[in-house]
Amino acid sequence: MRNILFCVSSDVATDQRVLRHCALLVEQGFRVHVVARKKTGSPDLPELPFSVTRFSMFFQSGPLFYLFFNFRLFFFLLFRSSSVIWSNDIDTLVPCALVSKLKKKKLVFDAHELFTEVPELEGASAKKKIWLYVERIFTPKADMLITVNQSLARQFYQRYGLKYNVIRNVPLTINLEKKTTKTSVGIPDDALLCVLQGSGLNKGRGLIETLQALPMVPNVHLMVIGSGDALEEAKTCCQSLDLDRRVHFIPRIPYAEMMSYTQIADIGLAYDTHACLNFQLALPNKIFDYFQAGIAVLCGPQPEIKHLVDQYACGRAMDIVNPEEIAQQLAYFSSHREELEEYKRRSRQAAHTETWDNEKTKLIELLKTI
Repeated sequence: MRNILFCVSSDVATDQRVLRHCALLVEQGFRVHVVARKKTGSPDLPELPFSVTRFSMFFQSGPLFYLFFNFRLFFFLLFRSSSVIWSNDIDTLVPCALVSKLKKKKLVFDAHELFTEVPELEGASAKKKIWLYVERIFTPKADMLITVNQSLARQFYQRYGLKYNVIRNVPLTINLEKKTTKTSVGIPDDALLCVLQGSGLNKGRGLIETLQALPMVPNVHLMVIGSGDALEEAKTCCQSLDLDRRVHFIPRIPYAEMMSYTQIADIGLAYDTHACLNFQLALPNKIFDYFQAGIAVLCGPQPEIKHLVDQYACGRAMDIVNPEEIAQQLAYFSSHREELEEYKRRSRQAAHTETWDNEKTKLIELLKTI
């Protein structure tokens, strides 16, 4: 049986893309071993059809984290047998590329985002130059290149002339049972409920601007599900704007439980306010979660998200994202309930097409080449 060492710096317990890819690899006859990290407070792993090693790291972020994680990953890979080494994002690429070269093994590189254009590298020219060097030198060494949407594939081709195969971050079809209701979380049945979910509720993701919009639109509630560095500021903002009864924070929870909350919403929010290229070209998996939940979508001008909302006519898109425009759009939804219900119906239709069952056929074809 062909062995794949599947490397990622995220917490595999909550990385849905990694879990889906690895399950498919097992279905296709590969023996998979995932190498990841274990964060403080990481949930226990469920029973999985593949083995996992999670590194507990003394440094949780910053240059020292990347240095020691890559060091440990290199020696782990060096003394493990494999047919294929699968690197997820640039922060695992160097040890994967070096070991694949030393041991003459196939290398797959899967770019989940435009790593060199994340907000954390703005104003950090030295760090950005290092990651750009890694991207330029090591990505051409891969035997197969994958990314999450066409915009990123075009960006990589413009930069390096490399062809990336697109496998989007589309979820599995799940059967949602309406166990949760608005009233069970303290929300009136007639209120317009918006949801913003994700594991990266960070600055620039539109949370603060949404909170600033809420005082302009009565009878609108917001449910925030997940974790991120914008939450502390958001909670302070809620207190200063007297929004404690209208904003409902739910910590990071298992995927199925998160979806049980998402489905009671009327509108899923999918926009960013930071101008970094990584955000602008992103196609976050929450857009597909909103389809699965059968709720309308409010997005910004980001091309990948807007394309889907326009394609399925399942919501509205803003040309600019600021508190005033958000408030205007929420007021429109609130006063056009029949149109809102039509958006929801179309979102449920989109969920029949935008599923992992359809998307995975592309990955199955690619696997035949390795």
